[in-house]
Amino acid sequence: MVIRRWLAFLGLLSMWTVCISCGQNYRLPIIQIPGDPGDPKLYHFAMTISTNDPVANANTPGSVMQTDVVGDLDVGEAPVGRGPIFATLQPTGSANRIYVINGLEETVSTTTAAPQACSPGPVCPIGAVSTITMPAGSAPSYLNTTEAGNMYVILQNSTRMPGGLPAPPTVGVISVFQNVLLQEIALPPGAIAIAAMVELPNGRKLYVVDKTNGTVYVVDTVSRQVEQTLAVGPAPSMALASPDSSAVYVMTSGGVSVIDALTDQVIGNLPTGSSPSSITYDTKRNRLYVTEDAAGMVSVYDTAQAGGVLPTSLLATPAGAVPGAIGVAPLPDGSRFYVLGRVFTSVSTVPPVPPAQVPIVGLGLTGFDSNTLAAIPSQTNAPNPYPLDALDPLYTPTNSHVTLPQDQPCAGFRFRFMVAASADSGRVYVSSCDAGGTYIFRPADDTGVFLLPSPNQPPMNGVFKPQFPVYLIAGR
Repeated sequence: MVIRRWLAFLGLLSMWTVCISCGQNYRLPIIQIPGDPGDPKLYHFAMTISTNDPVANANTPGSVMQTDVVGDLDVGEAPVGRGPIFATLQPTGSANRIYVINGLEETVSTTTAAPQACSPGPVCPIGAVSTITMPAGSAPSYLNTTEAGNMYVILQNSTRMPGGLPAPPTVGVISVFQNVLLQEIALPPGAIAIAAMVELPNGRKLYVVDKTNGTVYVVDTVSRQVEQTLAVGPAPSMALASPDSSAVYVMTSGGVSVIDALTDQVIGNLPTGSSPSSITYDTKRNRLYVTEDAAGMVSVYDTAQAGGVLPTSLLATPAGAVPGAIGVAPLPDGSRFYVLGRVFTSVSTVPPVPPAQVPIVGLGLTGFDSNTLAAIPSQTNAPNPYPLDALDPLYTPTNSHVTLPQDQPCAGFRFRFMVAASADSGRVYVSSCDAGGTYIFRPADDTGVFLLPSPNQPPMNGVFKPQFPVYLIAGR
């Protein structure tokens, strides 16, 4: 009897609970714990890598300088090794980590971007610099990766054999987490001068460019062995991969060779009017830009094609339309692209006696509308191309800021001038070895902001002068 009463009571209690909850849904509370999205301000920067005079101040460190997109300020500086010549940004993982090759001491420096605010200010410290030592005589020359854990470096091995004889070049594997050289990937014995390399975005293969032999070595990143050797055009010097890992574009002295990355076959060549000077990939528009310095022109190709199909031509400007075209910076928002050109070249006579002849190069930016592919008229009544050198009051065709011939080592640097766009499309940057700094250009109103000088090198003859920019990277 007691048991029945308790069962009846429990039944009534259950019915009462159901009734009072009518029209309501009860669920377990879920508290989302999002991952760290990262501070987007970390990507609003440009990095200029600069060196000292390689003769007068060869024993002093170069530098990396961070420019803030919003304030157009030098917000961080750090010393790297002696004679920096090349740099790259880690594309995944620690996406604001930069790697710099130091040509005069065979090391690789790595550091991170400076925070946007610090105390005390005004210049925040860039992250601690680590140094990764390469083998003696290895002559590192190029960096590339799409991975979070490995950075690949070309080792030319100029004097590694007994008696100082050159050994075949190799591809070094640097551990991002340990900051050490883990391994060297052997290239074929006939490999001579490696000019560049590119890794597919999926991280499966590296394409290593041999300029002397006119070949590309395909390296499997798992087995870390050369799988294939592909003949491309003469004197290849640059390579880019499509974002979907379906194609690799190799710039040669005769055009652009296109490799189907799925079959590793050269499917054709994009002809150009003369020897190309640069290639750039636009990930927003799926386009390839090819500049030709001597012809003064730029070509645009649509790369959004089926696998194994050559890109189609969208634009080939007439010869001379873009004076001295040497680089392209597409805005990440897809609205415009800017072509960097050498608008004039002259010679300045400087002391000592007898007078030395120093080449003077003037730079200009020409903007193009990405929809119409037409040149954009200047909004400020400035000539098109916009003369960047007008931002430097000491730099004219007849009066260079250079005062001593030993202050002008720039003709020997591979990346004497470079152009890049900021991640927010708000700025275009141009590093100029000749001008000793980085030009800042504002696309919104086609206005040159100013020339931001590189950090000072040790004084020569009692005079402080900016270092010489040798590489430029815009944060993604």
